[in-house]
Amino acid sequence: MIVFQLHELLADPTEVPEPLRFHGLAYSANVASTATTKATAALIRLPAGSRGHWHRHADGQVVHVVQGAGLVGRRGEDPLQVTTGDIVWIEPDEEHWHGSAAGSDLAQLAYSFGAITWLEPSL
Repeated sequence: MIVFQLHELLADPTEVPEPLRFHGLAYSANVASTATTKATAALIRLPAGSRGHWHRHADGQVVHVVQGAGLVGRRGEDPLQVTTGDIVWIEPDEEHWHGSAAGSDLAQLAYSFGAITWLEPSL
């Protein structure tokens, strides 16, 4: 068992493992993943205006906003605005992106289930 302190995760300067999958900077503090699991958890930090490319998760994703404000986009629909405390369930294989709002940094706990398929940029 490991207890993570949110303030320590927020201070982690590690860039995401796949920076080319993002428009702008993106930082990641790994919370849970192993080579044998279908689930991962990480605190993702996105400075104002940064966002991920379109992607999907084979078994869905939960995004919990822990700081700031952002957007979650679903293919064919207007993006949803999210802010501190919001929790978003993204259906299995739903094409989506998430990112920070233009004037706000965003920190989100992302719980991903199944394989991630990265798609084109979301801009």
